[in-house]
Amino acid sequence: MRCFLAVFPPAGVVDDITGFLEPRRTATQGMPWRWTRPGSHHITLAFMADYPDQRVEELSQGLDAWARRRAPLTMTVSGAGAFPSPERARVLYLGVPGEAAVRLGEWSQQLRALVTHHGGSPDGMGFTPHLTVARANRGQRGGCLVQALDTYASAVFTVSEVALVESHLGERRHEVLHRASLSGV
Repeated sequence: MRCFLAVFPPAGVVDDITGFLEPRRTATQGMPWRWTRPGSHHITLAFMADYPDQRVEELSQGLDAWARRRAPLTMTVSGAGAFPSPERARVLYLGVPGEAAVRLGEWSQQLRALVTHHGGSPDGMGFTPHLTVARANRGQRGGCLVQALDTYASAVFTVSEVALVESHLGERRHEVLHRASLSGV
């Protein structure tokens, strides 16, 4: 199963991001950018291209135990960037600044270890907390779009859960399988 662990901004922030992106989406019609669907915005902490279906319950229980030892996180989404670079961009994203970025980086390391402990092989090595807003099949010059996206700043919000999400690639949809409440201090 293709899945990931992620945090989701609340509906009000998602609506704000959607409104901010709409004129950029409209201005780039006919260009190679595929913009994320409204409502699918999230920050991935650990991604598994092929996680064993039969171990989902075990991972969910492990995620619950991990979350009980973590406090909710206050954060914002602001700024922008591109992977691998603005000159050869394949992904455009909104960023996570400050202490929240540090905390999400720690969580990513811990959750990747948790996934490994429960039979998975998380992808990737480095971690940059981000919310993907557009993709291209090949590297594109994305500097102007990054500058336009860099003006975004969300309201402050609190992350109170981490979700285990199945990715249905062919259907371009996500299904939340489990939510773990952050209830520590």
